[in-house]
Amino acid sequence: MSKKKFGLFFGLILIISACLRFYQLGHVPHGMTWDEAAIGYNGFAIFHTRRDEWLHRLPISFMSFGDYKAPLAIYLNGFFTAIFGMNLWAVRLPFALVSIAAIAGMMLLMEKITQKKWALVAGIIMTFSPWHLHYSRAGFEAGMSLAFFIWGIYFLFCYLKNKKKKLLNLVLAVLLSVAAIYTYHSAKLVVPLVVLVLIIWHRKEVFKKLTQNVIAGGVGLVLMMPMVWDSFQGRGLERLGTTILDELSGIELITTVLKQFFIHLSPAFLIFGETTTLRHGGGNWGVLLPTTLVLVILGVIYGLRFIKTTNEDQEIFYLGLVLVVVGLIPAALGEEIPHSNRALLALPGFIFLAVFGLKTLLGKIANTTIKKSVIGTLVLVHFLLFVAYISDYYTVFAAQSASDFKDGYLEAFSYVAPYENRVDKILFTSDYGQPYIYALFVRQTNPIWYKGGSLIKYEFTDNIHVKDIARDNTIVVASNEDEIEPGWADHLVYGSDGKIRFKIYLPKNK
Repeated sequence: MSKKKFGLFFGLILIISACLRFYQLGHVPHGMTWDEAAIGYNGFAIFHTRRDEWLHRLPISFMSFGDYKAPLAIYLNGFFTAIFGMNLWAVRLPFALVSIAAIAGMMLLMEKITQKKWALVAGIIMTFSPWHLHYSRAGFEAGMSLAFFIWGIYFLFCYLKNKKKKLLNLVLAVLLSVAAIYTYHSAKLVVPLVVLVLIIWHRKEVFKKLTQNVIAGGVGLVLMMPMVWDSFQGRGLERLGTTILDELSGIELITTVLKQFFIHLSPAFLIFGETTTLRHGGGNWGVLLPTTLVLVILGVIYGLRFIKTTNEDQEIFYLGLVLVVVGLIPAALGEEIPHSNRALLALPGFIFLAVFGLKTLLGKIANTTIKKSVIGTLVLVHFLLFVAYISDYYTVFAAQSASDFKDGYLEAFSYVAPYENRVDKILFTSDYGQPYIYALFVRQTNPIWYKGGSLIKYEFTDNIHVKDIARDNTIVVASNEDEIEPGWADHLVYGSDGKIRFKIYLPKNK
């Protein structure tokens, strides 16, 4: 395939991926999760005051809700909300942008290993991947980390496969790998392991330019020092508390990890949509389309049966296998199973195996007519499956996910905020969790003012009764779970599922 033709299809794939990721970005999913609100607000706070919501100055780990978020996505988000305003679309914009960059990186990475046409196939699979699309359209750090991870591997391959061994490619590989680690906690485990495997795999190439590799390694260590310091002197390792490592040991730990690892390879997770929350998937569709899974299975079968294939095919297969196995480890160590968010870094591995499976399958078909029929059938079925998935995403999932995405919070706070100076108290339900972060986000509250008592008029409680609406000069914002007549409300906030999320009662004298 010529460079011109490759460039044309490359651009077309990116345009399609952009359309899929930007269409109704600020509306589907309709709500804003706690984490999106925290990322958006802390990015705003850092941009304007250099401090987070807890007044920690330029932190390496953001305390947030006690989950100590990785920093890079928050710092980047501050620039986008500063330019485009404090709204859901602006918070999600950087995640959508880097997702397109991830697809570009995936194609370029595949092109470094095999023919251009297979690079385009990888791009197509990723563009229409339910897994990648879901994490491209909401504020999940895993999606951003994935993009840095892919580009880090790409520049590492640029270095390894270039006889001149340009130091710039190696430095870029280090910078992007470090960026992936600073973006999402799972990358702290996945990135070093994958890089270590690639170094061992290409050790002859590495030792040819040992000085360059030592320099690049030194740069990486220097950049990682703040993270290492925060991990051992601060609270950077706090997320280990959400794994099974501190609960189990010995044989029980090994068997549990293996069991949870294989849950992430089960059809229930991969194609039938098993999930613990709709924040992590549509529920009706799995992380892979069935056609992709079929190609992955073929890839594994062919790869294990025909080990002695060409070097090019070996590289696709083994790299795919490594990325899947290593990429699933963080999810296998978690308490919440299955966990598509923690497992997202395994996605490139599944794509590599799918491409390998298709490449090997078509290579075994000598008859041109049959080969074209197989390609045509796969393309048609894959397209129809994706149409069914995307239709479900914008209708069924968009409605069903209202609760999981905390729909209604932004509208409720936007409605009551203008009344703050005219009332003595705003009694706001905490039934849906973490209401304060939405107040800070909507009000665009300076974190210094927040800690100085800016929210003093707000009382967040899960104990609201009908008698509360009779309070003097008090606004009451009740949830649908609170037994207060909706007909008495001055304003009702509905979720994308058509159900009442908030009931707002203004003081009778207002």
